[in-house]
Amino acid sequence: MADFFSPQDAELIEVKISKGNQKGLDITDLCGEFNIYEELGQPILLADITIADSVGLLSSFPVTGQETLTCTLKKGDVMYDMNWKVIDIGRISDNGQQVYSYTLDLVEGAYLNSLTSLVSQAYEGNITDIIDSIYTDYLKTELNYKDDSSGKYKCVIPNWSPYKTVKWLMSRAKDKNNKPLVITNTFKNGTSILSFDTIFSRDIMEEFTYHKQSEQDGKMYNYQDLAQTPLAFNNIANGQVTNQLKNGAFGSTYISVDTTNKSADTFEFDVLEYYDDMPKLQKNIILDSENKWNDKPLNEYSKTIQSVKFQSGENFGPSHLNYEGNTNNFLPFFNNMNRMLESFKYNLVVNGRNDIEVGSLINLRFPSNRPFNEQDPESGLDKKRSGRYLITKCRHKIDDRDKYTLVIEAVSDGLGEEYNA
Repeated sequence: MADFFSPQDAELIEVKISKGNQKGLDITDLCGEFNIYEELGQPILLADITIADSVGLLSSFPVTGQETLTCTLKKGDVMYDMNWKVIDIGRISDNGQQVYSYTLDLVEGAYLNSLTSLVSQAYEGNITDIIDSIYTDYLKTELNYKDDSSGKYKCVIPNWSPYKTVKWLMSRAKDKNNKPLVITNTFKNGTSILSFDTIFSRDIMEEFTYHKQSEQDGKMYNYQDLAQTPLAFNNIANGQVTNQLKNGAFGSTYISVDTTNKSADTFEFDVLEYYDDMPKLQKNIILDSENKWNDKPLNEYSKTIQSVKFQSGENFGPSHLNYEGNTNNFLPFFNNMNRMLESFKYNLVVNGRNDIEVGSLINLRFPSNRPFNEQDPESGLDKKRSGRYLITKCRHKIDDRDKYTLVIEAVSDGLGEEYNA
């Protein structure tokens, strides 16, 4: 056994495909790249696996999108047993010499439960508790963790699929501070409903430096150095103020029309009035306080977006919240949180880290354009872009050489120091 294990070391073992109650067919030797996809706000966990078929599997074992694929991922001394459902076969190509390659698209079993059942039921109570009961009763699985949403709701679900119901409810779920809740589904920790306060208070999982070079000398191996060295580090979005302004991140108007009492409640959202009290990754807003358009600060343009919602006043009674009646307390903050997280976005490829997942926090460090000063190393750091970042997308990739890499999308909502500092 080798004395050193690289962060990329992983192994996909005992890959079997089966249909019905038949014994599984071992296809481990046919497997190429295996991917698991996670995304913030997406309750469905997806995966795919590439098959290099030189034994005529499709002829002897026709794959029609109703099979079960089981496998075990070995990472170090830890084993992860996984059970997937095949939903499609695609990207079929002839590689010559009677070798075909194709990809099996996979989902977790709860997806089929969502396809084969409809929710037609009246609910009353806390939104996260309602979603919890849907997972138990219809999806036949359990939430790993849930933060409480505020308010007591009444709703009637009209023959919707469980996942559609969950997404509809999540678009209305907020915490006691009117901040939106978000759902995550990861292959390691399952499904959770989290507040941004919970997410942003998490420990930093790792620190990565832009264009960092590994310090390995070819003889001595440093696991931590390898784990912290990005294999790729690309800029996706770097400051999106114009687009954020268009989408109402800094200022917006929300009108709730009460059709019963013939009245309207108007709320003009100004981000600077609420920014200090909002959960955030970076301390400073991306807006330049000295930048004005027509002698008016950008955050005071409340008409960049206007939303009008209609509701029948008191249709749920005084003991229950009516979502449409409370839209002014929720939608402005929901829109702001999502738009602010578009400020900075980066794509990284790192050595396999199964401890990093969607909803994790990492530190990113960027060099400044100043000459490096050994007496003051921090002077070479770009303090505006450097700081905490949230993982919003994640792809766990194991290739045909048993190398495990992690492709992540990391976003941040502001600046580490003021724009004009």
